[in-house]
Amino acid sequence: MPGVRRAITRTPEGSQRADLLELFFDLAFLATLALTSQKMAAEQTWTGIGQALLLLATLWAVWVTTTSFTDIYSPQERPIQLVVLGIMFGGMLMSAALPTAFGAHGVVFGATWAGINWGRGLVLIPSLRGRREQERPVRILLWTGLSGTLWIVGGLLPDADTRLVVWLAALGVDYVAFGLRFPIPGRRPLPHYNVSPEHLAERYQQIYILALGELVLIAVLTLSRMPFSLDRIGAFLAAFVTAVVLWWSHARRTGAVLRTAIERSAHRTRLVRTNPYVHWLMVTGVVGIAAGFERVIRHPMQRPDDILVALLLGGAALFLAGRALLDHEVADRIPRAHLAGIVVTVAAGWVAPWLPGLALSVLATVVLLSVVVAEAVRFRPGAKRA
Repeated sequence: MPGVRRAITRTPEGSQRADLLELFFDLAFLATLALTSQKMAAEQTWTGIGQALLLLATLWAVWVTTTSFTDIYSPQERPIQLVVLGIMFGGMLMSAALPTAFGAHGVVFGATWAGINWGRGLVLIPSLRGRREQERPVRILLWTGLSGTLWIVGGLLPDADTRLVVWLAALGVDYVAFGLRFPIPGRRPLPHYNVSPEHLAERYQQIYILALGELVLIAVLTLSRMPFSLDRIGAFLAAFVTAVVLWWSHARRTGAVLRTAIERSAHRTRLVRTNPYVHWLMVTGVVGIAAGFERVIRHPMQRPDDILVALLLGGAALFLAGRALLDHEVADRIPRAHLAGIVVTVAAGWVAPWLPGLALSVLATVVLLSVVVAEAVRFRPGAKRA
């Protein structure tokens, strides 16, 4: 009708599938995963690993907030398309600045994240003028005004350790605000929006598969740059088997029923809120494993240092923890095999320094494979449940 502003939110009648624009957007996140993995593989200090984890958590927030954004607003609408493309460019710029974010390009990384949040709000607020839905971007802009200032200030600080502290505070503001639905003193938290189970489940399935693609990519690129040998090919095979096991664990179990779980869950809003955090654990675990395999493929017979042990065994433990929490949220149970796998990976850390890198990578692979096999046996048709 003339003079009536067209709605930009999703409607039940519209498509609930992930849009091709969102898949295009995910390509930028692949660069994030690969660069984070390479940064972890090159790090020799725990501070450097902590920096890499903070940067990954920040870029994960870029992906999560964009996924929530396209779950609320239709990516078929022109303003939403422009915002997603703008965020995609910003994410690519942050990824390019990632290797030197605690050096010369700190302000690029921090200011771009602030700009993504502010720009999204400045487009949405006028687009929703006169509608009740306008309160959401207004509140988000207020919170990101605080966190964005910290991101920019941190990027301007010359000392890397001080920058890390300020950015941790900024990231804490972002995550707390998101988790508490952007509260304002004297006002109720934002109401839960109408979730699209099909869209949300599909998006998390896609990003997890993309993370596994990063593991494959890192393994292939690393081996392609090295002289072939039996021990390197053995490490490459272990990386491949690990990728298959991680795919099987998700695709044939909880990940396959995520949509149905969201639709039927009596705690749908809780499941939607916890999804970003449990998937962050899983994706971070995969990135750590990929970084560990990069180092092992380069030097398969070298004794591992503490960081390599943490990348392989710690990455496996993180994945298993995220996967167990996802099972708890979806099926209201804690899989015992995953808990046992976490205990084994922690215990294996005591013997890891005496093993060559290749043996350590095989050990991590065997632990993950054992957990998946135990789950498959327990839940095969006709099996008794303990």
